Amino acid sequence: MHKKTLSLLLIFAVSFSFGGCAYMSANGRREMAYRHYVAKQTKERRHASARAQKAANRQLKEKMKLAVPSEPQMTTSVESSPGSWSEPMAPPVTVSASGAIANPTDSEPAQP
Repeated sequence: MHKKTLSLLLIFAVSFSFGGCAYMSANGRREMAYRHYVAKQTKERRHASARAQKAANRQLKEKMKLAVPSEPQMTTSVESSPGSWSEPMAPPVTVSASGAIANPTDSEPAQP
């Protein structure tokens, strides 16, 4: 009986002397608590973003169900290509009610 107690006491002392377990020191317990906290916060953040994504998808599906399709529309546009010829355009002329041309550059009539 004495040998068993002595051997158990020796094993117990050796196991505490190595400090292999993280819970044996205050710093180790602090690190383990911090790891647990970080894992928990990450999991909660992941769950919250998943819930928000599901809610957004649900709202989008509801909008798509309620949407009424419109009549088909045809749109056209005219683009000028770089090498194409274009006719020179004169500046716009404004005509007053009396019939005179209101152009500030041509204030004097041309003499024949």
